[in-house]
This record gives sequence, C-alpha cells and structure tokens, in this order.
Amino acid sequence: MIKRFRLIILAALILRIFLSFLTWHPDVNNHVDWGIRFWQYGAKDYYSANVWSYTWPNQPPGTIYIYAGITKLYDFVFSIFWWINLKIPLFPSDVIFYLESNLYPALLKLPSMLADLGIAYLIYKSVADKKIARFGVVLWLVNPIVWYNSSLWGQTDSLIAFFVFLAFYLLKKNKPELSLLSYALSVYIKVSLLIFIPIYVYLFIKEKYKPTIYVKSVILVLLVVVGLTVPFAKGNPLVWLYDLYQNKIFAQQLQVITANAFNIWTTIASIHEKPQTLYLGPLTYRMWGTLSFILSYLVLIFFFIKSKAKDVYFTLSLIAFSSFMLMTNMHERYLYPFFPFFTAVTVSNKKLLKVYIIVSIISLLNLYNFWWYPKISFIVGFLSFSDRLMPRILGFVMFLIYLYLFKLFLRQTRTSKI
Repeated sequence: MIKRFRLIILAALILRIFLSFLTWHPDVNNHVDWGIRFWQYGAKDYYSANVWSYTWPNQPPGTIYIYAGITKLYDFVFSIFWWINLKIPLFPSDVIFYLESNLYPALLKLPSMLADLGIAYLIYKSVADKKIARFGVVLWLVNPIVWYNSSLWGQTDSLIAFFVFLAFYLLKKNKPELSLLSYALSVYIKVSLLIFIPIYVYLFIKEKYKPTIYVKSVILVLLVVVGLTVPFAKGNPLVWLYDLYQNKIFAQQLQVITANAFNIWTTIASIHEKPQTLYLGPLTYRMWGTLSFILSYLVLIFFFIKSKAKDVYFTLSLIAFSSFMLMTNMHERYLYPFFPFFTAVTVSNKKLLKVYIIVSIISLLNLYNFWWYPKISFIVGFLSFSDRLMPRILGFVMFLIYLYLFKLFLRQTRTSKI
C-alpha cells in the first residue's frame, strides 16, 4: 500500500512535468520578462525601470527573486544540453531548438509544481488517520484545479498557499518563529492570502507564548524581510517596501466588478468587465462587496472563537470562499486558497465529497473560461451562448453552495460551544 502510494505521488510529479511543456498562459510571458530584466537592470533600479516587454512588475520582491533564480537555472540546464550537443555528434539538434523555446516557461512552473507536492504533504500530516490522509493526498494531486493552475497556467497560487498552510501547521506544532516567517514569506511573494491574518493572529496570541518568543518571531521576520529587501530599496528598506505595497502593488490592480470570477457579482452584473464604482442601489458594487465580506468574516470569527472544537481548516476554507464569492475585483484563480484546506476537511467528512467535486468542476470551468485551453468547442459554446449566460448561472450555483457550507459551519460550531 505504501509503495503504491509513493508511486502515485511520483506519477503526479511526472504528469506535472509533462504538462508544463505543453503550453503556458500569456501571464507567463510577464514572468519570463521579469526574470530576465532582473539581471539586466539590477535590483536597485528594478521597480523604477520603464522598459518592459509586457507589463510592469506588479508583485513583491519575493516573486521577482523566484523568477530571477529560474532564469539562472534555465541558463545552467540549457548549458548542459548545449555541451552534450557539442560533444556528442549523435545528439539530435532538434532537442536544442525545442528546449530553447520551451524549457524556460516550463522551469518557471517548477516552484508551483513542487508546492503542489508540499501541500499534499501538509494534508497528509494534518489528518490523523493515515489511511484517510493518503486519500486526501490523492484527491488533492489529481484535482484538475491544482495541476491546471500550476502545470498548464504557470501561476504561483500553490506556492503562496503552501507557505500559509505551512504557517498554520507549524503553529499547531508549537514552532511559532518558523510559522510567522512562513506566513511572511507568502505575503512577500504575493499579498493575496492576507485574508487569513485575523485567524492566524488570534491563534498565535491564544497560545500564550513567553514574551521573548513573540519578540524572537518578529525579529526573525524583520531580519529576513529586511535582508531580502535591501538590494531593491533606495533608502530605508521597510519604508521602501511599505511604499511599494501601498502605491504600486495594491494600487495597480484591475478595479472591476468581477475579473472573470464565477461569483454572485457575475450573476448580478454579468461576466463582462464593468467598473466596481458603478452603483447598485444606494451603494457602489465595491462597497456592497466589502461590507458583505466584512460581515461574513465577523460572523465566522465570532463562531470560531465561541466554538470549543475549533475547526481551523473549515474556518479558513469559508474565509477563502467568502472572499471569492462576496468581494468585487475577483479573478478566476482567487478561489484556489479554498481547496488546500477544504481537501483536509473533506477527507475527514466524506459527506462533503460531492460538494468538493462540484465546486472543483465549476472552478475548473471558470479557469477555462476566456483562456480556452485546450480548445473544446462544446465547452466553449456552453460557456459563451446567450451573451455568456452560463457564467451567471454557475456563479449562482456557487453562491448556493457557499450558503450551504456557511450554514453547515454555523451548525457545527453552535453544537460545539463551550
């Protein structure tokens, strides 16, 4: 059984490597450019440079370090194949031409593919019954949402989710310093998972560590973050980093009702891009989204704190689902943080397996929408007919599922109050 389980994991990795060479989303062109430009401009002038082949880098330095490192990895690996090509006459030169065009984009996906396996490991370690835990690993690794995002698309959602999952796991294992550092690294790569900070802070404080532990944790984070930021910063690294997040990363994002997310706002306003400053009754869409998310978050926190049997992963799943369903300006990928935690929840409560599968299928259709890879005419027509009616319907279905899970969460927490 253990041998078969290891073979499944190996097969999952091989599948991802194979898929990584098939295609890449246009977003990866940005990543290629950002990695190359790092070595051309240098860290100090990186964010102030004005010449970019695609778009200005709108992600924190952690992301840039990853892509810059992949650039050097590509140079190293390609040089090996080039050496073999020169030294071994029988080596087919067509391989060199293929790698020259496809190796770099494939390597850019490597951190996310490894993060897939890292999350699988954390799911395994987080579930007490190891037979059930192995099922959770398989469920996670075969879920198309996971490998479509990392191996085909080439996004970093799995990477930042891994570090946040690791942060909660390490906190549970009484390793607060490494836990806080892991969360900080996630935010240093991308800010998306700040949504979990209130729960994390509550759990961190609830452990009632010695004051020196809290001080050491913060100092460790500051040392690492400052050390990584110094090469980029002009002046005080913390001030520079704050300015980067405030005026660049948070500010330079789409400001639309929905950015191709199958959520309640797609149901109401359609999938077409519209500014979130439009009014829906007395408030703008953005205000409705922000207020409804804050309200849902307060309810989740209240019942989580009052519950005796604190289901951390179910709570985090609902926070991620709330963010995706209720906030405006959501992209199709922003439901991703729901899946790592909800996989662990599902294998511990198999009655939720149908919900898990339905949400995964709809989310996969959401990822497929507008990219259309691979091109399947039936699905394209299904999602496009009647001025894209199906995204509105699927958004409503997702909202109903969200309400069902929210109700289930409230019922479970009420029955486990102190």
